[in-house]
Amino acid sequence: MLKILKRPGVSPLTAALFAAGALTGASQVWATTTAATSTVRNIVTVDYKNSAGTAQTPLTAAVDVTVNLVKAAATLSAPVDITTDPATAAVYSYTITNGANGLSTYTPSTSITAQANIAGSTVSTPAAIVLGATTVTTGVTIAAAGTTAITVPRDNLADTSVNGIAAGDTVVIGGAVYTVSAVSDVQVPASPSTLVTTTITLNGNGTLQAVTAGTLIAERKTFTVSVTPGTMTSTLDATVDVTLSVTDGTNVSTDSSTTTVAAVGLTVTKLVRNTNYAAGVGGNTAGTGSTTYNSVVYYTGGVTGNPGEVLEYLIVVSKGSSASIAKFVKVSDPIPVFTLYQAGTLFVDTTGVGTSFTAATDAADADAGETDGATSVYFYPGAGRGGAAGGFGGGTGGSMATSTTSLMKFQVKIQ
Repeated sequence: MLKILKRPGVSPLTAALFAAGALTGASQVWATTTAATSTVRNIVTVDYKNSAGTAQTPLTAAVDVTVNLVKAAATLSAPVDITTDPATAAVYSYTITNGANGLSTYTPSTSITAQANIAGSTVSTPAAIVLGATTVTTGVTIAAAGTTAITVPRDNLADTSVNGIAAGDTVVIGGAVYTVSAVSDVQVPASPSTLVTTTITLNGNGTLQAVTAGTLIAERKTFTVSVTPGTMTSTLDATVDVTLSVTDGTNVSTDSSTTTVAAVGLTVTKLVRNTNYAAGVGGNTAGTGSTTYNSVVYYTGGVTGNPGEVLEYLIVVSKGSSASIAKFVKVSDPIPVFTLYQAGTLFVDTTGVGTSFTAATDAADADAGETDGATSVYFYPGAGRGGAAGGFGGGTGGSMATSTTSLMKFQVKIQ
């Protein structure tokens, strides 16, 4: 199961406050979250008159303070666990959302923490991720449709972005996801009366939302982690446990995943009986490993026969309980030397218990079996099998789903 692990020692975002002052000289109280690189501008004004009582031009003096970046853990999504086939990578798609009050770099790392029934699996490590962030300066209602302009602090750079947020970026505000339509970021002249804000324009996401001053506008990006299975060491399903960590150098966000590698789990058993005798009699007397299908007894070994007697071979292909489907299942069985294939004895049963055998013609056609009568017999069990367009043995095998069995049989005469 994938999960987000809590990180110890992660401080909440406590950006510096505007203790007093204003963006334009008028008094304005900001919320407790202020974007990094914001300018806290305090302007003092002195009004006075000359000795004749004539008002003089007011004197002003300004002092600026820049708000620092306060690091915080990113919000990392938790994609669901994936089941994959051997040699097929499982690709996990993540979203990561900035938790800081400004431009922040998060560095991912990955590690395989455990493997079961498999060895040599690998996992990719994404490159560093740079995410922007800023805050709302004036409360506004974001329209459900169209665009909405939001006033945010400037970052004191005259470019097409603000604190790393640019047109086309995805941002999260109050838990809702938006795309940025435009950023208007004009250079601030030296005059202390000039505004220290800029504008981000958002595209509506279909839902009306009111946001207050101080609300974080955090950039979100996506990245992938690929888990590539190694070599299966068992016929059972395998698991690969991976831990992903993302850090800004101080805070860590962590997610874990378990990739299941579904084993095919296909087995084959070859059985035989001497058709000239009943079970346990004559050529079947010394038969070992007996197995009964539809009241007919077959053996894994020990059967004997005389020239002119007929042997019946039974092939049992079983698909285990693993989730992976066995595809293109194709059976080829050489006709034994010193024997002669008995025409018209190809049969296939898909019930798994040998109760409903269906004849397959010897010809290279679209049914489940074929033989050239001299060298080999071929079977194509499972669903969706193809015909023998390429001649004998050129057919396409079918697919066998979880916990299914297919039985095939044919007869030869001992020469």
